[in-house]
Amino acid sequence: MAISTNSIIHYTKSFEILSSILKEGFKIKYCAEILKLGKTRTSKAAHPMISFCDIPLSNSSQHFDAYGKYGLGLTKEWAVRNGINPVLYIDKNSLIAKSISSMLLERRKTDSNLTSNQKREILQIKSYAKNYNGTLVRNGKPDIKNYVFYNEREWRLIPPSDKINNKTFSVNLNIYHKNKEKYNNEIDDCRYAFDIEDISYIIVEKTEEIPKMVKILRDLHYSNVTGNKLDILLSKICSTEQILSDY
Repeated sequence: MAISTNSIIHYTKSFEILSSILKEGFKIKYCAEILKLGKTRTSKAAHPMISFCDIPLSNSSQHFDAYGKYGLGLTKEWAVRNGINPVLYIDKNSLIAKSISSMLLERRKTDSNLTSNQKREILQIKSYAKNYNGTLVRNGKPDIKNYVFYNEREWRLIPPSDKINNKTFSVNLNIYHKNKEKYNNEIDDCRYAFDIEDISYIIVEKTEEIPKMVKILRDLHYSNVTGNKLDILLSKICSTEQILSDY
């Protein structure tokens, strides 16, 4: 059995959000990240991104519970075209954690010789980093301690500056939590599109929702879509219920 899929999958919480992605493309949003670096240093910031994973559907039950039972799978060729990359999982006491910590400290120095581009590149490297394990914080549900983030096999789309209207790339979490709507509204029009051929899976939660999704896809105005292409697309719809039952 494969340990990763040939697609990357974005999971979400509702039918409405999934439908919006199909109609308008992926919306970039700031994501809060806490990265422990060594015994005492912690980086707390929000970065603009879109998250995916390449966990086989047969192993996705834990991911459903954590991130939602709706999903859209896209080919890894689409991922490569859009500069999407696997997350760099690090142990907080590792050499690379110490290196990232040193780079972050250097970029904050008032007398640093780093250029503005170099300072941004350090943040871009850091934005792909995530601890191997830690506490999973879930809205409305109990936090999970000693959660192994490595098992999520996350990929991230980190947009270049011009894709987010040259808005800030890293926001201190204390500031971000007080102004989430403001920061996300500033990049609300920044989207990543895909073609019908890029789609690998469309996942709804309940099997009874499949006809509703079929209607939405029939109503969408994809360019240059033939009857055969639409038939192939409709065959890619499945439900979380089916996956949990049959895989």
